[in-house]
Amino acid sequence: MQERELTLPKYGSAPETPAFAAISEAPRRGVVVIHEIFGRQPEIDRVVRRFAAAGYAAVAPDLFHRGKARCLQDTFAAMKTGEGIAVDQARGAREWLMKEYGLEEKHVALIGFCFGGGFALLAGRGWGAVSTNYGMIPSPTAMRGIGPVIGCYGGRDRIFATAPAKLKKNLGLVGVTPEVHLYENAGHSFLTDGSHPVAEACSLGLFGLGDTPAEREDGWSKILGFFERHL
Repeated sequence: MQERELTLPKYGSAPETPAFAAISEAPRRGVVVIHEIFGRQPEIDRVVRRFAAAGYAAVAPDLFHRGKARCLQDTFAAMKTGEGIAVDQARGAREWLMKEYGLEEKHVALIGFCFGGGFALLAGRGWGAVSTNYGMIPSPTAMRGIGPVIGCYGGRDRIFATAPAKLKKNLGLVGVTPEVHLYENAGHSFLTDGSHPVAEACSLGLFGLGDTPAEREDGWSKILGFFERHL
């Protein structure tokens, strides 16, 4: 496995963007990883490494390098249209994977967690597959043209309790049937192994944060299997 700290070149409306990548030997598939609301954290780097260990070329752009407030403002605006600077940052990361490792667009997936879970849906048009995990659900208009979608949610995450049903409803309106998994014993961020006690305290326990290794590993097996079938 090769690891790289890099700066992605400008792409469309997106400026140069710092990123972290991990690459397997002779990768046949690629994935762009979108971080949580906490930004780039060690657990997101571990997600990138997990994909590389599974045979992928994986890269995680730092969407908050321009400032979290500005990026969130751009992204929430894009929730209505599926376009914007942050969306072009993800596309630029895909373009880098394709050029560097000879991958076709249909062989590159987009995955996001928390903030990134909603982002993956709004930016998912034209990707080989999309994995959304416990995030906001954009409008049907913003998701029109999206490819195959898998969604994973924790049953103890009361803030996003309605997200699975809303995902099915909104994607159904644009002709897509997502594969949705609900883990009753898991909370928010169960697919990553970070510790965010301040976030848990501020949410008054509504996120249901906590380490659930069995649910995490089962969720990852579902995501990797889905990508293998569709990429």
